[in-house]
Amino acid sequence: MKTLTKALITTTLLSASSGVYANEKSHGYITESGLKITPLFEMALENNDNIGRYSSSQQPESSDILRVKPGVVVESDRNGNQYQVLYQMDSGSYFNSHDDDYLDHLFMTNNFVQINQRSGIGFNYTYLYEHEERGTGIFAGDQFSTIASKPVEYSLHNANLTHVYGAENAKGRIESNLKYEKKTYQNYRNLSSSNDVFSSRFNDYDEFGGGVAFYYNIKPATELLLELELADRRYRLNDPFNKQSQDDLNAYYLVGTKWDITGKTSGRLRLGLQNKKYKNHNSEDFNGFSWDLNVTWKPLDYSTINVSASQRAENPDQGANYINKTRFNGAWKHYWQTHFYSSINVALINDDYSSSSRQDDLVETALIFGYELRDYAEITAGWRYEDNDSSITTNTYTQNVWYIATSLIF
Repeated sequence: MKTLTKALITTTLLSASSGVYANEKSHGYITESGLKITPLFEMALENNDNIGRYSSSQQPESSDILRVKPGVVVESDRNGNQYQVLYQMDSGSYFNSHDDDYLDHLFMTNNFVQINQRSGIGFNYTYLYEHEERGTGIFAGDQFSTIASKPVEYSLHNANLTHVYGAENAKGRIESNLKYEKKTYQNYRNLSSSNDVFSSRFNDYDEFGGGVAFYYNIKPATELLLELELADRRYRLNDPFNKQSQDDLNAYYLVGTKWDITGKTSGRLRLGLQNKKYKNHNSEDFNGFSWDLNVTWKPLDYSTINVSASQRAENPDQGANYINKTRFNGAWKHYWQTHFYSSINVALINDDYSSSSRQDDLVETALIFGYELRDYAEITAGWRYEDNDSSITTNTYTQNVWYIATSLIF
C-alpha cells in the first residue's frame, strides 16, 4: 500500500510542473513535531532570439532573461498517511522587453489517508496563477504577439478526489476519482469592438469529471487495466463567432496494461475510443481512436530513456471545435561520469484543426549538460529550439534559447 500511496502523490505533484520537487533524496529539515520542510531555489539566465515567436514577415525581438524560482515543500508522514504542501514562485525579467516580464505562482497540496489495508483516499488540489508567453496560447500568431502589451495571464483551480480499493498484493484493484477544474483569464478580457471576439473571457470554463479504472495482475510485474473517463466542460460564455454554446462532453473508453520489469523497464499503454460531443448540434463531434503510451527504460544504472506518445481530440486555444493532436516525446539522460550528465529531448506535435484547413507541425528540441556539485545542488547549461510549421504563415516561426541555470534543494 505504501508503494501505491507514493505513486499517487508523486504522480500528481509532477504532473503540474516539470520543475516541481519530488522527494527522492534526503533533503530538508525535520521539526520537533515531525514536519519536514524543504526550501527550493532555481535560477536561470537565458538568451532568446525570438521572444514573440514572430514569423519571418516580422523583425524578431531578442532579449536576455533572468528567471528566479524560489519555493518550499512541507511534508508529513504519520501512520501511513501522507501530506504534502508545495508553494513556488516564478519570476521572469526580460532585459530588452519589460512588457514580457511575469510573476507566476504555484500552490499544491497532495494527501493520502489509508483507511485500512485494502483502501485509501487521496485528495489533491492545485492553484496556478500563470502566464502564456507571447506567440503561444490564445494569442499565438503575429496578429496578436505584435500588439500584445504584456503576457496573457490566467488562474487555474484543479481538485481531485481519488478512492483506491485493493491491497498492494491483491489480484485486482479499483481506483475511482472525481475532478473539478476552473480556468479564468485575468487580462485582455474586453478588447476593442473590432477585436472583441478574441477577448480572453470567451475561454473561461468550468470542468467536472470523473472516472473509474480496474487493474488486474496477470504477472508479478504486469497489470491489465480497463478505464472509463468522463469530463464535462462548460464555458461561461457562448462562442463569440456563432453565438452558440461551446460546451462539450468528453468520454474515453480504454483498455491497456502497466508494467515494471526488474527495475529496468516500466510503462503504461492505453488504447480505446474517444467520444467528444458538443452541446451545439452544428459543431462537429469526434468519435474515434485514442491512445497514449509512456515507457521508461534503464539499459544501464547511469542511463535512462523515456518515451511518450499520444493521439486524442482536444479543445484548441484558438478556433472552434476540436484539434486532432498527435504527440511524440523522447528523452535520453546519460551520466558520463558520477556527477556529469547530458540530456537530449525531442518532441514532435501535430495539430489538425477540425473547423478549418489549419494544421501545425511543431518540433521542440533540447540539449542539456549538467553537473551535480552535491546531491542538493547542480549547474546546467543548454539549448532549446522550437520550429512551428503552420498552414497559417503568421503562425510559422523558429526560436532558439541558450541558457545556464542552477538549482538547489536545501
